[in-house]
Amino acid sequence: MLEKGKISTIQLEFIMIPTIVATGILSIPSIAGKFARHDMWMTPIIGSIIGFITVYIVWKLHQLFPKLTPIEYSEKILGKVFGMVFSLFLVCFYIDNTATVVRQYGNFISGNVMFDTPSIVFTIGIMFVSALAVCGGIEVIARSAVICTTIYMSTSLFLLLLIKDIDIGFMLPILENGMLPVIKGGLVHSAWFSEFFLLSFIFPFLHHPKKGLKAGMKASLYVMLIFTYVNFFVLTLLGVSSVNQFYPVYTIIRAISVMGFFENFEIVFTASWVLGNFVKISIFLYVASLGLAQVFRLSSYRIVVFPLSLLLVLISYWDIPNMVVLVDYLTRIQPFYSILVQTVLPLFLLIIALARRKRSGST
Repeated sequence: MLEKGKISTIQLEFIMIPTIVATGILSIPSIAGKFARHDMWMTPIIGSIIGFITVYIVWKLHQLFPKLTPIEYSEKILGKVFGMVFSLFLVCFYIDNTATVVRQYGNFISGNVMFDTPSIVFTIGIMFVSALAVCGGIEVIARSAVICTTIYMSTSLFLLLLIKDIDIGFMLPILENGMLPVIKGGLVHSAWFSEFFLLSFIFPFLHHPKKGLKAGMKASLYVMLIFTYVNFFVLTLLGVSSVNQFYPVYTIIRAISVMGFFENFEIVFTASWVLGNFVKISIFLYVASLGLAQVFRLSSYRIVVFPLSLLLVLISYWDIPNMVVLVDYLTRIQPFYSILVQTVLPLFLLIIALARRKRSGST
């Protein structure tokens, strides 16, 4: 086994929450709001269904192959050739996804905080720090996540300072156009919730594997509540005009003022958001590195971490040249692409694995 570290279920939850939420809270309210309008606060509830389903699928696969990652058990399910093809496709998917996350991170910092600094400076910086964490193994990532996630999530309490300014009228009329717009907005959230498939690379390294399902379901519930909380404040403070801003959460954070003296909360928010993205990029890089090493039967995944990090920086600028392309990808492609790879294909793997086990049991 390439990874010998072990983590607790609590650490798993601390890893998964920022992994799903970090980039989502910035852009999802705007994208989902384009579809759901006044009902955008409901969309995380619909989207979380994919999260719970994905966690359950991952857990059932883990029960069938308790000490293996998807890269390893895909060959047992599909055979050597098709298993190798699936594994390569999965690794490429996570390499591409990591590059997208890195580009979002760089664009946000350079476009909203430090305007005169090229985004590549921040991209290289976060990749270097994340690569160091990945080289330390899953235990280092987990321990870092406990600290970073605690700080990151505590800043969400800043929104409560705006409660006096909310206008519930922006939520009306409820379900004006029925459930279809809410379902479409929920599909945007589903792209992020499908990332719970990452649990399949973490479950084998739990101290208490039997508690994995409960931990995964709790993490999915927490993420749903966080997204609903954020969407509620965005909607009740900005109304449907929030769809015209790609980062509406940052807009309302900048509006916080306590007694006309305590202001500029966006500085603390941005600093904590960087910590959340560190956790997200670290776990994505870890999965891509571990998967790549398992596909090519390497003796250690650590030898590919830094070369892969450099490749990710290059891909992030080649694959997504500007914000227009990024927004179009997140709106039109990512929801279907992510759900297909991280929920639908694992479901097929589970069905095939159960069918083969039943067949072998009957003979």
